[in-house]
Amino acid sequence: AERYDRSIEDVFIIQAEIAQNIVATVAQRVIDDAHWREFDSAERHLDLARAMNPNDHMIQIVWAWVQACVGNPEHALPAVEIAFRLNPRYPSWYNFYLSCILFQLGRFGEVASLLEQRIFDAPARHGREMGWRAAACAYLNRADEAQKASKLFLRTIGSCWNGDPAAGPSEYVNWLVDSSCLKRHDDMERLREGLRLAGLPA
Repeated sequence: AERYDRSIEDVFIIQAEIAQNIVATVAQRVIDDAHWREFDSAERHLDLARAMNPNDHMIQIVWAWVQACVGNPEHALPAVEIAFRLNPRYPSWYNFYLSCILFQLGRFGEVASLLEQRIFDAPARHGREMGWRAAACAYLNRADEAQKASKLFLRTIGSCWNGDPAAGPSEYVNWLVDSSCLKRHDDMERLREGLRLAGLPA
């Protein structure tokens, strides 16, 4: 039989690559579950992945986001801190997940600041973030910023909308709330109320 010898360093590299592939697959499965509102499945997969590899920053940040989605944002922040510590050069979308968690905790000033940083370089690419920022600014009574974010949210979503051609602001707002992956009615209403305060038809 043909032999296939590899150094121990190569074996460790291969093991790490396999683990990363598994983590990426689980993370995508969890995100899909959340968008389909299969929250029990999302939590089950994440708990398993987190137990298998607690040192994976992506698993930690996605686990934190799902905790906020299901109504446990207070459980999320320690996992966010772990994710940031494991990967100090984390991608900018981590801040979007963190902003969703902070929104659930009523820390709207931090939400507005984080999302301003997230969208600074290309606001037209971040319609979803604009919607959340509009709601956060409205809760802070920063009316001018809230209205500016609302207008950009409508313009951005409208420019890339692939649904009903007759859709307008109300449908865009409904899409934002539906795609927020929030399990509890009260949490969805908190987002809707912020959007209403920002002048959107929520």
